[in-house]
Amino acid sequence: MDIFSQYLDPRVTLEERLRHAFDRLLIPDNERAILTAFLEPLRSKSPVTRAHYEHSIRVALLARHIAQFMHLNEKPAFTAGLMHDIGKCQVDLGTLGKTEGWTEADTEAIKAHVIDGYRFLRNCLDFTAEIVVLHHRFQKGDYPDELPPHLHNYSEETKAMIALYGRILALADTYDALHRVNDKFGACTTLSGEEIKEKMIELNIDQHRLISQLYDIGIFTTALIAEKSISQ
Repeated sequence: MDIFSQYLDPRVTLEERLRHAFDRLLIPDNERAILTAFLEPLRSKSPVTRAHYEHSIRVALLARHIAQFMHLNEKPAFTAGLMHDIGKCQVDLGTLGKTEGWTEADTEAIKAHVIDGYRFLRNCLDFTAEIVVLHHRFQKGDYPDELPPHLHNYSEETKAMIALYGRILALADTYDALHRVNDKFGACTTLSGEEIKEKMIELNIDQHRLISQLYDIGIFTTALIAEKSISQ
């Protein structure tokens, strides 16, 4: 069973939130079709991957609002959030659905999702691929060990923007992932909202000020509405 603490009002479905974001960002129908096609394996393969599909939507919504707060273009953050975990459709379901008893072999298996996702996206959504490949590079035990070369001859300013969007994506991903039940921080349970805030700062000390601001304005919250269960 895969359980997440719920911090979004469940009266509005994630698909409704996704459609609203598509509309607000003026994403044309052909681009929506591409993005939903990339997400489809996560959505439909199994209840385990479905949980990661829903996680991806939440991360996209968070990343969009963080970018908006930072006065950046919201669309790259939103698109990278949607796409960041598509490589997980390749991960063994036994590993992907684990909430306890995590092993070193599981860790190595899950790491492959970053490069797999990057390979799916390149040559179609290159800028998004460049951001997605960074989303586990800002943590202890960061991966992948070696980044692929840039897909284009970007200016230094563009390279800096890719890194910035990667950092935003990593914050959104970590925040949502901390709402998932697991035994990573002790007993196999979900953390409280205050515990998640403490972990966000502990794991991202370089972004302490930004994280505090995101809590102050309500993009991040310590309020947990309910729990939802997803049966495997």
